[in-house]
Amino acid sequence: MHRPRSHVLCSTINTVPDQSISWSTVIRYLAVFITPSNKFKCVLDHAKRSFYTAANNIMGKIGRIASEEVTLH
Repeated sequence: MHRPRSHVLCSTINTVPDQSISWSTVIRYLAVFITPSNKFKCVLDHAKRSFYTAANNIMGKIGRIASEEVTLH
């Protein structure tokens, strides 16, 4: 019988000069945040926020000079 291991606590990793590396609950890979789960799960909130921030900055600089179709193209 297979038991899920996504919520099992792992021990810390000790390095040579007596420093430890602690485990994280979220990892970032290529601007996508991967979270622990029984199935593959990623969080896109940061990517969405970055997209809307960039789009709002562009629209704020251009204003109403160009149409939305030209601006988004």
